[in-house]
Amino acid sequence: MNIVYYLGHFPKLSESFVLNEIYELEQNGHNVAVCALNKPDENIVHEEFNDLNIPINYIPRPSFADVTEIFSTKALHPRILKNTFYRASPKYHAANLFWAKECIKFVDSLGWQPDHFHSHFAGLSKFGAQYASEYYQVPFTITTHASGLYKEPVDSYTTSLLQQANRIITISEYNKDYIQEQFAPNTPIDIVRAGIRPGKFAPTEATKPNRVLTISRFVEKKGFPYALKAVKIATEEIPELEYHIIGSGNLESDLVQMVEQLGIEENVVFLDNVNDQRLVTELDEARCFLLPCVVAESGDRDGIPVALMEAMAMKTPPVSTTVSGIPELIDHEQNGLLTEPRNPEATSKAIVSLLEAGSEWTAYAERAREKVAAEFNIEKEAEKLEAAFRSTQYE
Repeated sequence: MNIVYYLGHFPKLSESFVLNEIYELEQNGHNVAVCALNKPDENIVHEEFNDLNIPINYIPRPSFADVTEIFSTKALHPRILKNTFYRASPKYHAANLFWAKECIKFVDSLGWQPDHFHSHFAGLSKFGAQYASEYYQVPFTITTHASGLYKEPVDSYTTSLLQQANRIITISEYNKDYIQEQFAPNTPIDIVRAGIRPGKFAPTEATKPNRVLTISRFVEKKGFPYALKAVKIATEEIPELEYHIIGSGNLESDLVQMVEQLGIEENVVFLDNVNDQRLVTELDEARCFLLPCVVAESGDRDGIPVALMEAMAMKTPPVSTTVSGIPELIDHEQNGLLTEPRNPEATSKAIVSLLEAGSEWTAYAERAREKVAAEFNIEKEAEKLEAAFRSTQYE
């Protein structure tokens, strides 16, 4: 198939699942091209990006001078205009027409006709993908994530976008039920996990006895304050506990200050973002992976965090919460431990339990990798995605 990905950002460290599926589709012999609205200013990229051999085009944000360009036969094609009746500001309507026109220009330069357009995240800018698919009269699908579904305000355009898609892809049963109830009861929905490549993660016997690890952006929904409070409580039983944190974000200064206020500076190490090799080493050395996710005040929440999958692939049992689709990955007291969100006492108890466990820890670790390899393997999930794409060709 000839597949065009229309993305907000590419490649993005926190969206490695997008890169993973594009990599697999290319490996499986498909022509894939990426049309992105932004190129992230990130110094570290995943190895898979360096191995990609696909055309990538970055569309600039339109200026006032670009407004006249939307009055072209491509942007104002009747098949496009019939899909523009959704509530949004004139600015965004114009921007989506401009982005669609630029995307069409890029696709025309590829030397092959597209069979399918796909996007991720149900944001207002993704109408450009839908417009382009209408121009070429090929199907459009979109993978929905928690962002765009739950974070308030959820705009009325979300319903229009999802109902105009030929099929919706989502990562969890939790999301599927919510989408059917709130947005698109009649649009077919396929569950395709945001999987990982288990072969990339090769655990050894390098585990440090009291090492706890978190890999995450520093945002509210990751539950960092509860992680730090839980670590503080856990150090009362295990004073030599080491807590490594990989990531960055707007809350970093607040978290550093909180570490000082809790008096756990000797236990906590902030490592910033790291390359793939260091990431695997840190996962290998950790005895417990901690991610006490919460529903943010805005309603934003995680889907099923890829970081949890990577930890489990490295046989590092996780401690997380019952938020969203996480229980679809972590089977409580089988391959990890779950607590209710915003409960540092329970989270601390779970951390201590894993750090002090003997043969039970080994059983958790083995079952964690088995679960990811069987149900969250990107090679298998890419096959499901291909099947969803192909099914749209005959609808």
